[in-house]
Amino acid sequence: MKRIRPVIPAVLTLILASAAAFAAAAGEETITLADAPGRELTVASCAVCHSLDYLPMNAAVMNRAAWEKSIHKMIDKFGAPIDAANIPVILDYLALHYSAGS
Repeated sequence: MKRIRPVIPAVLTLILASAAAFAAAAGEETITLADAPGRELTVASCAVCHSLDYLPMNAAVMNRAAWEKSIHKMIDKFGAPIDAANIPVILDYLALHYSAGS
């Protein structure tokens, strides 16, 4: 099982690259999130399951507590492959850059 863990980031990167190419081919604009610490981890964790459009789209109604609840829902209800150690990094990034008033 430990040998699989180092492969996960590489697989996620490949999936994201494929998704970006598909979106560009479909004529859709690609979302660029705020360039700050935590961006790459947030992109890799969120884009596996849904479009990154959801982050800025929901920012107006989100705060830190709402993002935390959302992250746990994605993990608990939808099986998002987010390691518990990465939750604070993602939460800090979203709370700082994609919350009401940010």
